[in-house]
Amino acid sequence: MRNLKFIALSIVTSAFIASCSSDDSAPQIINQEEVITDVSLSFINESGGVSIYSYTDPQYRAEDYVAPVISLESGKTYQVEANFYNISNPEEPELLTEEIQEERDDHFLTYAFTEINVDLSRTDGPLSTDTNGIQIGLSTQWQVGEPGDGTLTLRLIHQATEKITTPAEGSFTGGETDAQVSFEVEVIE
Repeated sequence: MRNLKFIALSIVTSAFIASCSSDDSAPQIINQEEVITDVSLSFINESGGVSIYSYTDPQYRAEDYVAPVISLESGKTYQVEANFYNISNPEEPELLTEEIQEERDDHFLTYAFTEINVDLSRTDGPLSTDTNGIQIGLSTQWQVGEPGDGTLTLRLIHQATEKITTPAEGSFTGGETDAQVSFEVEVIE
């Protein structure tokens, strides 16, 4: 009986010591929210021409900043890439898109068009498709409708509890907005 108590005490002591190992006392790494100063949309038209439109957060704008107006042709199709930057320190600009791709399970983009007709499709490859097979929206295709003027509101969502891609513009539940920008859009003949 005495040996049984000693063995039981030894097991409990060993378990306690193991649970207090230095690995458990290490600080938890917390993913801090990145500063997003700029959002750019790169448009590749049907003939391979590229146009880039960049939005800069008001607190980081230069005095000569001019708000971009996206100019698209009616009836044309464009391949569009979204990129996110931290240029708060111009000496060390950071492309944040790669981090968004690495953390694709935690990110999702939505596109909201007003006053213009754009048929959007998600065209993300493996680097921007989450582990549930959901394309997060960094790569899209835009088929442009009738001429007119309107706006695009683009949102980068962090940790949505549900990512909805039907319709392709996207919607979500839960999560927080990491970035929200609006672009003026003109659709010409």
